[in-house]
Amino acid sequence: MRNIQENPFAPRQYGELVKVTESVYLFRNIVNSSIIIGDDGVAVVDTQVNQMMGKRLLHAIRSITDKPILYAINTHYHWDHTNGNIIFREEGATVVAREMTKDFMVNRAPRQEDFLRSRGFFLGDPPFLPQKTFSHETELDLGNQPLHLVHLGKAETDDASAIRIPAEGCIVSGDTVMTGSFPIFGQPVMNEGLMANHDWINTIQELRTYSPEHVLPGHGPLAHDAEMDLLLKIEDYFLTEVRRRVEQEMSLAELLADMEGNMPNWIRDIAEVWGTPRYAILRVYRGLIDDPELGWQHFKPSAIPTADSEKLCQRTQELKDFESYRETAEEVAEGNDFGLAIAILKMATERFADLPEVWTEYANLLTQASRTVPSVLEKGDFFFEAKNALNTALELDADYAPAHLLRGYNHILSAFRNGDDPTPGMDSIYKALVCGIDGTQLAQAYFSIGLAHRTNSDEKLAREAFAQAIAVDPSFMPAQFANMV
Repeated sequence: MRNIQENPFAPRQYGELVKVTESVYLFRNIVNSSIIIGDDGVAVVDTQVNQMMGKRLLHAIRSITDKPILYAINTHYHWDHTNGNIIFREEGATVVAREMTKDFMVNRAPRQEDFLRSRGFFLGDPPFLPQKTFSHETELDLGNQPLHLVHLGKAETDDASAIRIPAEGCIVSGDTVMTGSFPIFGQPVMNEGLMANHDWINTIQELRTYSPEHVLPGHGPLAHDAEMDLLLKIEDYFLTEVRRRVEQEMSLAELLADMEGNMPNWIRDIAEVWGTPRYAILRVYRGLIDDPELGWQHFKPSAIPTADSEKLCQRTQELKDFESYRETAEEVAEGNDFGLAIAILKMATERFADLPEVWTEYANLLTQASRTVPSVLEKGDFFFEAKNALNTALELDADYAPAHLLRGYNHILSAFRNGDDPTPGMDSIYKALVCGIDGTQLAQAYFSIGLAHRTNSDEKLAREAFAQAIAVDPSFMPAQFANMV
């Protein structure tokens, strides 16, 4: 039997409490939250990536204390640190952040949301805005537990705040410090982050002047000297190497080829979850050229692999109908040449543009190919293209069941990974069932329903749905894997 930890559909633990001191905890997830306990009550710093994760964070807090939650503090404006604000406001907490953070949550939100939706993220209502703000620094008290909120300088965002907990020897850094994987050095649609200067490095150095025993980072495990030294080393490398090549007047294509072809092993060995070396190169490059208001997303080469035009011509010149395109693309994909397979189906969408099945098959292949890249943000290139293809399929036929099925399946898989609400995905699955599916597609629908129930921690309903999927198609391996554990 496959090891549970290797099973992608096994029940997941959304968040893990790490005890840092007697009064300070780190809630580890794809984004971190921090919990600080005083005599009179609790402060939570950063409220999670979505409201469902905010509820899970609240449950974790209640497992260690029943004291009132007095404050929910946002270290910066990014959605993954603020989307759970409303959960803690409803518990009576006062939401606190810098004035700049509140401003950015309003005025940078549309651009940020457009980018995130293009990466395949499903965002709900805008985060609840801070009620109590400060300009540069302020103090809060939880009862013999003073908190010092301070802006130490620019980092991943211009509004970055840190929370000092002097009595505990801790600093909550937000995304000024990230550990455990390659850092994301700023969103590509904002002119901030690793900006071809030493602002971020100076901010980390300022943080270190307080000599904290523990730094609670925005992402990743607890940070100490070794982790911060590595982050500084990464930043210095990209600042130096990109600038050197720009001064040599390399084009962007030449610069990317040169740096990516000569990346040192100590960087190649760092796991990629959000950020990537390519994103780091582009971030620094963008800070060295004109027109800062545009951000740098328009410079980014797509992560979707391309095909050699001659090879594409050879594989498609005798294909006559869509089925022959589909079979050829499937054969090529089995050989792991996703660039060529995608190009074949892209050509099919041009030749048979009025067939919803063509666009749905193209979206399905893009979804499969997204698994070949590790970074969540790089996967977004595939998800965005797949989403547009499914939209086209449903514009051609609003009742085309396979498109509804794939849309629901993709949403539920994302919700399962991120601990988000699977309800919109369930709605699409039920639409597919109403429109009519059978065989393997019916098994996929039941499997998706089971995974949605598993996301909601309802194992009884999850098992029933997985059993239905297996009864329909015993060879449908995702359901078999999900039912193993």
